[in-house]
Amino acid sequence: MKKSLLYLFMLVCSVTLFTGCSDDDDNGGGNLAMALQSSVVGTYEGDLRVVLPEFHLDNTQERKIFVKADGQENVQLVLRDFSIEVAGSPVTVGDIDVSGIVLSGDAGNVQLEEKKVTISHPDLGELPVTVSGNVASGKANLSIQVVWNDLDIDVTFAGDRISTEVDDSDYAKELVGWYAQESMTATGAPEDFEMEWPGSLGIEFTYAGYNKINVKQFYVSFPPATERISIENVAVEKETDGTITIAEVKKTIEGYSNKGEELSLVFSGFVKDGKPTLNISLKSSKNDITYVYVGEPKKLTGAAIESFTITGDVVKVQPEMDNERNVVFFVKKGTTAEQLKLVPAFTVSEGAKVMYNDAEYVAGTPVDFSVEQTFEVVSQKGDDLSYTVTYREWTEPFAMNFDEWEQQNEATDENKKYYGPVGGWSSSNGGVEYLKNMGGLLAMMAGVNPYPADKPYAVVQTNDSKSGSAARLESLDTKGVGSIYGFPAVPKVTSGSVFNGFFKVETDNTLRSTRFGDPCDKEPKSFTGSYKYTPGEVYYEALYPGDTQKANEVKEVDKKDMPAMNAVLYEVETYAFDYLDGTNLLTSDKVVAIASVNYDEAAEAGKYIDFNVNFMYKDGKSWDASKKYKLAIVCSSSKDGDKFSGAPGSVLYVDDLKVSF
Repeated sequence: MKKSLLYLFMLVCSVTLFTGCSDDDDNGGGNLAMALQSSVVGTYEGDLRVVLPEFHLDNTQERKIFVKADGQENVQLVLRDFSIEVAGSPVTVGDIDVSGIVLSGDAGNVQLEEKKVTISHPDLGELPVTVSGNVASGKANLSIQVVWNDLDIDVTFAGDRISTEVDDSDYAKELVGWYAQESMTATGAPEDFEMEWPGSLGIEFTYAGYNKINVKQFYVSFPPATERISIENVAVEKETDGTITIAEVKKTIEGYSNKGEELSLVFSGFVKDGKPTLNISLKSSKNDITYVYVGEPKKLTGAAIESFTITGDVVKVQPEMDNERNVVFFVKKGTTAEQLKLVPAFTVSEGAKVMYNDAEYVAGTPVDFSVEQTFEVVSQKGDDLSYTVTYREWTEPFAMNFDEWEQQNEATDENKKYYGPVGGWSSSNGGVEYLKNMGGLLAMMAGVNPYPADKPYAVVQTNDSKSGSAARLESLDTKGVGSIYGFPAVPKVTSGSVFNGFFKVETDNTLRSTRFGDPCDKEPKSFTGSYKYTPGEVYYEALYPGDTQKANEVKEVDKKDMPAMNAVLYEVETYAFDYLDGTNLLTSDKVVAIASVNYDEAAEAGKYIDFNVNFMYKDGKSWDASKKYKLAIVCSSSKDGDKFSGAPGSVLYVDDLKVSF
């Protein structure tokens, strides 16, 4: 039997006591039933033991079990945050909560009638289980027999009713927060040693599980300077007078200021009337200091926006947020600045407040979102997080005739200005501009200027079109320069590409610079357009396809270049922040459907040819209106340009591209 399977099996056996199903037979009813219930309701504390002799397993842990009244006759058994230790590691099962348990016998000796059930386990199969036991004079003795593959496993619980009251509340949640220092005293410290820490940094408790907390790392003054202390998974318990005790923890820590020395730490405490008193003992070879930290009532530390909505008829998609707290929402096409005066609504961390223009935001107040806005969320502790909010117009740039172009960079040098199609379309010209700007530095460092500033861009507008204007895409010879100081290599071949989406230079991996696609809420059917093509004379094949650190390493091969024209539908979690790029456009598991143009050599005859291709769905995938999608149209002058292969001088003309729905 595999060890992992055995551990899982033992876990199931451990909890079976609390998961057996009870029938609904009458246990006598009336006063007897109520007396039986009264005799067992309460809080029990004792030993939960799992024994499996064949594998020398004998595991015992001290636990509490809560027995609650369930109706007038039955009871509910609750075991919170159940786990056992297997091979030195805790395995958490979670809460065990079983209601409808039938009682019998008399008030002095309440019986759990023998119950046979079968548990269906996804890994272990069918497990015959027999449960029996009793509660006599407040003492519980329960047993369970589990049979699996002819192995008998014994699980027992023996415990005392320590209270007729039932309180299975999670007091750790009450303690979570930051406690400013009210006072800090130290016994045994050198006379000339200054007590500085924790000071204004205070001490913070975080949640670690049912009635368990973590003490977040803090500093305490200890000769010769400071020591770092953190406590994990320390138990807390509420006493009858309302005090919440924090269990004692003993551990050794590696010296922070006493490098090379281990320090002895003893930590305990309590929280009364909302104020913590913590006892901290630190001992080294030279010093033995006992601290008493008294904190002020807690202040919550959360400063997060948990949800954010904006009211208004023009709102197309509610705010989406990334990990850097950038917030974007989408509005209908044609929305005016006046219509962008909208009312936001926030749900923030408990105790936090939203600040806007250096004052607390008043709910219901309109905000002008026609310009970028910043909101701050301030916690009770005083920590703050800033959120930047912008809008985007919901456009559907899925048809392009290339008749209108605009400057798409901020260059003033005529040689460095580049243009692109209007309406949400971009190109690889941003990468070419980067090479032009880096040319002088690369010439100095590597002796090669891969693409001088006076050379043309890869994508330009042309009147050589099917109608109006068209886009001319060319694969450029950018020389090939090896990686310098960890920056990606400059490829030998840089293909021209045009696409809906945007370009943002990523120096770590240049293929991620192309951000393909725009939001799409309609099912695409077909991709149409016109093109013609002239392949370059010499084809260079990358020795390390797609490796940006070796993009310059190629070899000449006897091969003819081909273009690529694809429309790709893919799933996203957010419209604003999810996208595919040059590393994964056709390979990502997010791809749902592709309309791909099969290259026709008739396009080399100098005249435009038309194409019309349907979207083909990936196996097991289909359009689902409840999901979010983006649609990317991407054309490239070299089919394998994303692998740094192709023929310089390959030229692709495209015109009148359109996705039909």
